[in-house]
Amino acid sequence: MTRPRPRPAAIGAVGAALLTLATAACGSFGPADKEEVCKGFDELNVQFVQGNGVIGNPLFRKAEEMADLADRYEGTPDLSEDAKGLHEVADADSMTGQDLADNTTRIAELCGRPVGFGTGFGF
Repeated sequence: MTRPRPRPAAIGAVGAALLTLATAACGSFGPADKEEVCKGFDELNVQFVQGNGVIGNPLFRKAEEMADLADRYEGTPDLSEDAKGLHEVADADSMTGQDLADNTTRIAELCGRPVGFGTGFGF
C-alpha cells in the first residue's frame, strides 16, 4: 500500500506558518525607531518594578530585548554603548537598579525619562 504524497500547497502553508512563528519568536529585524526603543524601555521599566519572578528570568529577557532594540537603533544619540552594557547585564547572574540605570543612560536621554520612571509608581 502506498502512502499519499503531501500536496505542495500544504507544504507551502506549513512552511509559511513556521516562518511566521520564527519571526514572531525572534522579534523584529531591521532598524528600530525611537517609538520602538521607548516602548521597549517602558516594558523594561515595568518588568524592573515587577521583579524577576521565579520562572524564566523575565527581567533578564527584557534587558536582552532592550539591548537588541538599542543595537538596531540608527538615530541620535548612538545607543551602542547602552546595547553592549545591557547585553552584559542580561547575561549576568544578578542585576540591580543601578546596573540598569548605568546601562540605559543614552536610552533614557532619547526617551526623556530615567529607568524606573513612568511605571505608574511615581518615580
